[in-house]
Amino acid sequence: MAETDPYAAAEPTPDGRHLRVTLGSGRTLTLACTVPVEGVLRLREAGRSGAPEYGTPLLRDLPDPPARVTGEPGGARITGPGVDAVWRGGQGLAFGAYRRFADPEADTVPFLAGREEPTREHPAGRWVETVHLAPDAAVYGGGESYQGIDLRGRHRRLRNTEENRAAGRDTAYLNVPFLWSDAGWGLYAHTGGTVEADLGATHSEAAAVRIAGESPDLFLISGDAPTILRRYQALTGRSRTLPEWAFGVWMSRSSYFTAGEVVDTVDELRAADCPVDVIHVDEWLEEAVLYDAAWSSGPDRARFPAGWTSALRERGVRASLWINPYIRRGSPLAARLEDLGYLVGDAAGRPVPVENNPDCLVVDFTHAEARAWWSARLSHTIEEEGNAAVLADFGEEVPVTAVFADGTTGEERRNSYGLIYQDAVRETGLAARAGDFAAIARSGTAGSQRDPAHWAGDLPSTWSGLVSTLRALLSLSLSGVSLVTHDAGGYWTPASYRAAQEQRATMTPGAAPVDVDPELYGRWAQWAVFSPLTRFHGVGRREPTAYPEPVRSAVIAACRLRRRMRPYLARSADSDLPLMRPMPLAFPGDRAARDAGLQYLLGPDVLVAPVLEPGGRRALWAPPGEWEPLLGAPPLTGPGWREVRCAPDQFPAWVRAGSGGAVGLGG
Repeated sequence: MAETDPYAAAEPTPDGRHLRVTLGSGRTLTLACTVPVEGVLRLREAGRSGAPEYGTPLLRDLPDPPARVTGEPGGARITGPGVDAVWRGGQGLAFGAYRRFADPEADTVPFLAGREEPTREHPAGRWVETVHLAPDAAVYGGGESYQGIDLRGRHRRLRNTEENRAAGRDTAYLNVPFLWSDAGWGLYAHTGGTVEADLGATHSEAAAVRIAGESPDLFLISGDAPTILRRYQALTGRSRTLPEWAFGVWMSRSSYFTAGEVVDTVDELRAADCPVDVIHVDEWLEEAVLYDAAWSSGPDRARFPAGWTSALRERGVRASLWINPYIRRGSPLAARLEDLGYLVGDAAGRPVPVENNPDCLVVDFTHAEARAWWSARLSHTIEEEGNAAVLADFGEEVPVTAVFADGTTGEERRNSYGLIYQDAVRETGLAARAGDFAAIARSGTAGSQRDPAHWAGDLPSTWSGLVSTLRALLSLSLSGVSLVTHDAGGYWTPASYRAAQEQRATMTPGAAPVDVDPELYGRWAQWAVFSPLTRFHGVGRREPTAYPEPVRSAVIAACRLRRRMRPYLARSADSDLPLMRPMPLAFPGDRAARDAGLQYLLGPDVLVAPVLEPGGRRALWAPPGEWEPLLGAPPLTGPGWREVRCAPDQFPAWVRAGSGGAVGLGG
């Protein structure tokens, strides 16, 4: 552990708006104390604006009025709307439930709040916040967590990582430097880089949060669970609305290889009376997704001739296409963009690849002309192909050696690159198709929830993959990301992934296998219907018409119900709470609800408890009141724990009694 320069003393400055903090080394730090949102205290070094930003800030453009800082015996008091905090010398800050240990040595805490000196890995040093963890408190947030929503007792490295089909471990595509506790406090570190969080892993009663950088910029948030989430979103933004069709059924596999195969698939589904609102195509380019993992070429007109989406529009179906921010090294386009300076480079200006693929170079969205070029390229694609949606893939593995056009480094941009990329996607898509465009992305950080939606990445087609996916979406929701989705059926099996690689040699339609156990496919697909967005995807076939009875009919029936739910979901998504509401958020302060960590409310009135094992059995917590079944499960009366058993055509989903008709789900 690097040597730490701890806080030693604190006093107000004469203007009553700043706090002068003395570190143990004698160095002084002047903190601006502001209250941008009621109940939120911001502490940052005076004279600094916060995280490096270009075009797409992590924070909303909010007023930042100063707090009042007055002297106290041994320290200072900070007050403002909803804020009453005390900073006493070396003890640090106490703000409601947020407080540091009074005496780190007496408490045997191995961390000191203050500044860690520079190291080779962190040349600018890191700032450490050491927060007391109440004995029975849980900790949430941090973005995706495939290992569960309660982070208490864990160490999280909040650093965006391309999981490369290994999702389920304790790393993630999308990390958010926002942590909060049901004890009543939240901490948001304003940074686009890596944050290390030891949340009771080393010392059971202490959290140590390490933020890289020369100066701190922290937001301390007070309130119960809904209030903390609302205040965090007031800082970083709410999800923007999507058109109602985006809440329908998205059908996909990796991939349909010709325009004819896409139309045939839609016709097959329509003949089975299975709704499909969007159909997605990965392999529409002259290069191959699994081989090149870049967007360096135009459409393959031999497989997707000009005007190919018109047949879909005639059928009332929108098209979605795969895109990404990478360029293949050695391609003619890469050479041209290097000459223009549009690619992310090192300190000498040489293009540098992403960390996990030496053949992929990165478009620099902090370069105004590069961003304009990329946006024009996407706009032209939308105009030519007629697609209403895109899957904006990748954006995680920003190289550490990178130096962006605006002077920021790869470390500073590691997590926020996805944000600026996705903002360019959304801005371009809506300019090309006002009110009729949607994007789904994988990477991101704080503020990314403004550019919905996000999916959980490439999970395996196994029961454990289903559970890991559910955990990830619930954790994203508790991190302020409202519109989340996943690959219904899972993304891959070893055999189907090998087959998918072989299929790229010919791009021959009709070769994708049926690769998922039918019972697993049915349960995953039913859960997808009760997710914020319903998206079927995988390297094998994911259409319900490819699976045997009774799964085939059960999934088609669920998709029909999804179509009826579209208005309710669109209305519920226009809220200051996430559309998927885990029990600690939906029923704050209820310990039984907190223990029900694998279920949620979808909007205010739909209860969902996915089947997680073979056999159709599910133990769940019924919230207070009466709950009416949506897909054949028995009615529920709460509160209390219940066990239900569901036949293949039944699923544990209920609507609050009396609200079914109002939300279009009655009958």
